[in-house]
Amino acid sequence: MDWDPEVTGRNAILAQLDGLVPLNRPRWPTTAELNRALAGALPVAFIDDDTFAGLGCCYEQAVARGMVPTRAANWHDLFGALIWYLFPRSKALLNRQHMEDIARAGAKTRTPRRDRITHFDECGLLLAVPERAEAEALLREHDWQALFIGNRARWSRDWRPFIFGHALYEQALAPFVGLTGKAMVLEMAPAFFGLPPAAQYRQLDARLADHLARQDPFHVPRPLLPLPLLGIPGWWPANEDPGFYRNRDYFRPRRDR
Repeated sequence: MDWDPEVTGRNAILAQLDGLVPLNRPRWPTTAELNRALAGALPVAFIDDDTFAGLGCCYEQAVARGMVPTRAANWHDLFGALIWYLFPRSKALLNRQHMEDIARAGAKTRTPRRDRITHFDECGLLLAVPERAEAEALLREHDWQALFIGNRARWSRDWRPFIFGHALYEQALAPFVGLTGKAMVLEMAPAFFGLPPAAQYRQLDARLADHLARQDPFHVPRPLLPLPLLGIPGWWPANEDPGFYRNRDYFRPRRDR
């Protein structure tokens, strides 16, 4: 897909990036430009394909050396760079967890833990809430009516979704019914919800990194909860009609019901 300097205006999902990252530019940024714009305070720098090829190692090993392979003119990798900018502590911690498994099993072995980390890294969504139990229970039960209609007002007040997986931003370039994030629910202090976006991302990154370090959720199967992104109030115009949520192919009931 061609470069679009107005990409954050395409829809409410991509609008999360508006004002936080430098995307309003006439052409694709080079890795050098990304480093100047984003990497000043990061634990990594972005490198091109030729530099990566010269390292003779896998992606995670390159990141462990402080270098993030970033393909030119590629939305997936550009969004990956932007997530590094917004969640530097959490991204670095996830790579350290990859490296722990690489040290035990080798770079060519994909352990279940590494697969789960990658799934979150690509498709993760963070739901920030003041109290975790209710929202997490509704997600776990696939109670979409209560989640999206019964609690609709809360989504504009103190249930705040944040994209973490860069593949979700890539998919949001052309949204489709079926677009689903893998959610992790995080409790945040009430003051969090009144902060400006940049401050929210700093606090959320610190909270997520602490959670990942203390709980290591990817050691166990199915640590994440599916959340249909187009059902989030304010993120898709069609969901203003309650009938939108009757699509059981998208808003699926729990399998064990």
